[in-house]
Amino acid sequence: MNKLVLTKLLITGILTLVCIGAATAQISPTPYFTSFYDSASTYLGQPLVPGSIITAYDPDNVLCGIDTVHTAGYYGFMPVYGDESGTVPDEGAEDGDTIRFEINGRPATVVSGDPTFTDQAQKDVRLSATATIALTAIELPTAKAVTFNDTVRFEVGIRNDGDGLDFYGVSATNSLAGFNTLPQDTMFYAEPGETIYVYFEISSPTFSADTVDNASFSVYSMLDPTVKIDGNVDLFFTITDVDDEDGTILPGGFAVYQNFPNPFNPTTTIQFSLPSRSRVELQVIDVLGRYVDSRDLGNLGAGDHEVTYDASGLASGVYFYRVVTDMGYQTRKMVLLK
Repeated sequence: MNKLVLTKLLITGILTLVCIGAATAQISPTPYFTSFYDSASTYLGQPLVPGSIITAYDPDNVLCGIDTVHTAGYYGFMPVYGDESGTVPDEGAEDGDTIRFEINGRPATVVSGDPTFTDQAQKDVRLSATATIALTAIELPTAKAVTFNDTVRFEVGIRNDGDGLDFYGVSATNSLAGFNTLPQDTMFYAEPGETIYVYFEISSPTFSADTVDNASFSVYSMLDPTVKIDGNVDLFFTITDVDDEDGTILPGGFAVYQNFPNPFNPTTTIQFSLPSRSRVELQVIDVLGRYVDSRDLGNLGAGDHEVTYDASGLASGVYFYRVVTDMGYQTRKMVLLK
């Protein structure tokens, strides 16, 4: 079956079909057609799922009809086009031809009705097909940082290990108030063996203290929702810069700069300036105020300095790094994303 990409506009309820590749070129509307329809066709023993794709072929295997299911169990009226004599190439069927149908790329059985092509006729043809539905996680999303009034997209790499065209829904729930999962606005399609990336988006609140939101997500087959991939991912809410926490007034020339890169994994560079020689210690504190690491940097002379910090031993999250000197200390924030 030719590759099909569809976008579902949930807000308006409109389903737009875009055919990529040979399918568009092969379907040539002509003045001759039969309209096929049915209200009780099935796939996997259940009424056709909205978003399912019905295709029709003539005895020469010419694709001459495509329809998208909008209502459960119902397809049509699907025009299946006939060949216009004297034209090249062959556009479709001729009177009396038996039409072959597929549902989501799988051979469909005609349960009842007349599947032959008859120009200008309408025919109720009930179809049925089955398939193997299977899904494998190829890449799971990783934690991300977000600031206020922002939107973050998380992607999940999945492979269709079934034997027919499949399409997927995504749902997610948040652990904290103020963080919201945005409604799904895209239907994700994959051919057998194809790997695609589906996504969900989370919006952050206008303001919040430093916190971690845990989102639970599920990617599932629309054809069989029991076939799914479940997971969790963290979203760290942080305001980039943090002032000296206790308001200590420090001598001119002592400064601690924002680490880079930030977020980081697992190493980052911390830079600071000293106005005079001083003992220096680097401390790392988690969002609960616990000291999780420290490093004695010794006695350093006046001027600019930098240290590479390796956080391999820490979990993903928001941390504070503090440079302590004889003149006082300054604190800034960093985000570790693994």
